[in-house]
Amino acid sequence: MMKINEPLLVYVAHPYGGLIENKEKVDRIMRYLIKEDTDNVYLSPIHNYGMTYFKNEYAKGLDICLRMLRQCDVLVLCGDWQNSKGCIGEWVQAKSDNIDVYKYDEWVGRLKEYGR
Repeated sequence: MMKINEPLLVYVAHPYGGLIENKEKVDRIMRYLIKEDTDNVYLSPIHNYGMTYFKNEYAKGLDICLRMLRQCDVLVLCGDWQNSKGCIGEWVQAKSDNIDVYKYDEWVGRLKEYGR
């Protein structure tokens, strides 16, 4: 449930797969969100845990990310999230925990609507 007049903890999900080009895309997204919205706090599992990407232990890596997501108020889904096992898992977890979910464009539109 969305808090009112309090900073939100926003989890930014994006496909990764250990690929540098995905990391670069998330770098741009995070840079934009952090610069444009100083009212909320943004977390990226790729930035937090990307250096320990568990290609051979995928479930272990996803579990670490889901633990972080459970602490958040909002999930923002970016890029081609519908074709990412990790992002789909994050979406399912957010829905299960009643965490507000937005696609990236929806979230940016919401920020602009509220003058951020």
